[in-house]
Amino acid sequence: MARERPRQKPTPSAADTHRNGLPRPLVVTLVVAVLVGLSFAVIRLLPEPSVDSPSGAALGRLPRGVEPQDLSLLLITLDTTRADRIGSYGFADIETRHLDRLAREGVLFEQAESVAPLTLPAHSSIFTGEFPPAHGVRDNGGFYLDEEHVVLAETLRDAGLRTGGFVGAFVLDSKWGIDQGFDTYFDDFELRSKSSLSLSGIERPASEVADAALAWLDEATASRFFAWVHFYDPHSPYKPPEPWASRYRDRPYVGEIAYVDAQVGRLLGWLDRNDRVSDTVVMVMGDHGESLGEHGESGHGFFVYEGATRVPFIVRTPFDSMQGRRVATPVRSVDVLPTALDLLGVQADHPSAGTSLVPLLTGSERSLQLPAYSEAVYPRYHYGWSDLAALRVGDMKYIDAPRPELYDLAADPNEEANLYAQRTDLAERMQQRLAEMKMAWENATPLRPVEEIDPDTRARLAALGYLGSFVTIDDESVERSSLPDPKDKIHLYNLMRRAREASLGEGGAEIAAQALEQVLAEDPSVIDAWIRLGNEQRRLQNVEGAIQSYQQALALKPDYDLAVINLAHTYRSIGDEAEAILGFQQFLRLDPRNVQVRYELAQMLIERNDLDAADQHLEEALQIEPEMAAAQNTRGVIALRRADPATAETLINQALAMKPDVRLAHFNLALIAEGRSDLAEAKRLYHQELELYPQSYKVDFNLGRLLGEMGDQEGQAAAFQRAIEANPEFAEGHFFLAKTLLDSNQRLDEAIELARTGLSLGPSPSMIPMGHYLLADIFTRLGRMEEAKRELASARATEGQG
Repeated sequence: MARERPRQKPTPSAADTHRNGLPRPLVVTLVVAVLVGLSFAVIRLLPEPSVDSPSGAALGRLPRGVEPQDLSLLLITLDTTRADRIGSYGFADIETRHLDRLAREGVLFEQAESVAPLTLPAHSSIFTGEFPPAHGVRDNGGFYLDEEHVVLAETLRDAGLRTGGFVGAFVLDSKWGIDQGFDTYFDDFELRSKSSLSLSGIERPASEVADAALAWLDEATASRFFAWVHFYDPHSPYKPPEPWASRYRDRPYVGEIAYVDAQVGRLLGWLDRNDRVSDTVVMVMGDHGESLGEHGESGHGFFVYEGATRVPFIVRTPFDSMQGRRVATPVRSVDVLPTALDLLGVQADHPSAGTSLVPLLTGSERSLQLPAYSEAVYPRYHYGWSDLAALRVGDMKYIDAPRPELYDLAADPNEEANLYAQRTDLAERMQQRLAEMKMAWENATPLRPVEEIDPDTRARLAALGYLGSFVTIDDESVERSSLPDPKDKIHLYNLMRRAREASLGEGGAEIAAQALEQVLAEDPSVIDAWIRLGNEQRRLQNVEGAIQSYQQALALKPDYDLAVINLAHTYRSIGDEAEAILGFQQFLRLDPRNVQVRYELAQMLIERNDLDAADQHLEEALQIEPEMAAAQNTRGVIALRRADPATAETLINQALAMKPDVRLAHFNLALIAEGRSDLAEAKRLYHQELELYPQSYKVDFNLGRLLGEMGDQEGQAAAFQRAIEANPEFAEGHFFLAKTLLDSNQRLDEAIELARTGLSLGPSPSMIPMGHYLLADIFTRLGRMEEAKRELASARATEGQG
């Protein structure tokens, strides 16, 4: 559903970009004025009129019968894609024929700069036309785009366009606020169902994203639309599908880009087939690039060198003045919004920091002298090292760091020769301009860390390097010069990256732990390293070591919620419920609105029979999230514990109304049905639960006992068999299957093995005698009396130990 968003009031930084940026030379304004005058002379010579954009620049002619109000927009964002790995940008060793086609038929920007080498901040700038310090999204996973910002999708939706967003990665999930203005938003990333902490667990391949986008386009082939399609595949790990995997066997990153190009071709094919080329603007932009070893960085997020900030940007329009052109002057991702609105003839009712690129698209201007700002806050937020800010003006690029850098990109595109010492005056002027921009942003949107990410999501994001400690987030006043320079820490960052990659592989926990220990030996203040080391130690069954690592993280930052909850989960895993509950309670003092932690704490309190406290936490969770079906279902469990089946049934049915597939709801209703001796209804409900969750061994176990009461020994044996197959460590399941076989006098040798296996699995003390009695009965049935006597003695010896 479309959601109305409040309109943002102009701020000093947004209302007049050039007031705080590099001043646009007067000659630009004069030339535009002259060109507007020339356009009227051209009008008399053309059969169809040109269209004036809101900026006053002449757009050119549209195909006959097409008006500006007919135009649609297809925006394709390419995650982690370097410009210099695409054919039309001069890279010969790849096939990108669809992107190359767009470049031939449209305008290619050779020097497009991203605002940040991270997905969420970069996309937030594309959609708001603001730089990260102004829109407040500075990192992946830890921030969200506030609703006070008016984004591109909202403006186009309000102008009457259908809006659909289709994303390939969880970092663009709707919970980060990037879905504003979209009638349809295709995300729906379910982390809980993933068994592996890998990037493939939180992304979907480009083909699936394209499938969803094409299905949405097919719903109204003639309508005016804004479609955003995001392809994530070039992000690590690089694993292109066939035939690209074989074709680019030794260059998987390039193979991923070639694969994405094929999906771009599918979208272009839809425009061709539906005769929409003549009324659709296509914009393709990379969100950020990828360092491939330059300056010691492999990946992105840490530095602001060109490998990670220079991105592809291609625009194809139906206007005849915007074809087959290449633009060499730098442009920015913040320019997408004003350019798109300009091309579609939509008047923005709010200012932005971006500038319409229409004069460059038409060729009426060769340069707009746009200052390009980029930042990397990842080193500061995650490790306590200095953040980085870069300013590019023309070919000169200044990087503000504890040891500043200045590069002439025309002469030194690889940024190898730092000119700071030779051209200090220029560097200082650019540094001053950065300081002025920062001052203008100080009153803009404040930092907005996400407040309500459930711990499961946070843990998985942290394992992927998407969420960190934010060790200096509360102290923006600390100057860069007083913090370690990321250039001096890149080897530690690479060790952290190596640990993460090792952790994602089979059996990589030990390698990951060793790498993290190296990091901490050199810099014990890296909180993320302590957290990740604790995670790897848990995987290695080193619980004591994990507890110590989490405690080290908390010694550095006592209010670090991720360390608190990881420590609590560790205590819970070893059965120390008292310490676990204290940890969960501490977490809720830090984040009282976290419904998932309230829910998990309630589960532990129920196990301790503290029903009142558990119910209170569940009620508070439901006040925060009224449709939290799992919490309502668990309130039904509490009512059952209180011997109030009528209330329990009401609460559980309410949970099912919220979410028809809520786990264990049908199971709980089956218990209620059993309680009133309605065995047929209980059987139906158990089967209904199993249809939804076939691996629920407890459901099969209860079903087996029920079928035994109903005289269905064959069904009983099958249910118990499924239960132990779903959970091979379920000792009681082995005992009950053995007893079923004994009662039916079938497969007694198998029954012996089942009972012995059950005993070897360490059942609860109260169940141990059952295993020995079973064996005694089976051996008696088989005439093996000496063995039967021994088992009987063992049964009697263990009675009363529970």
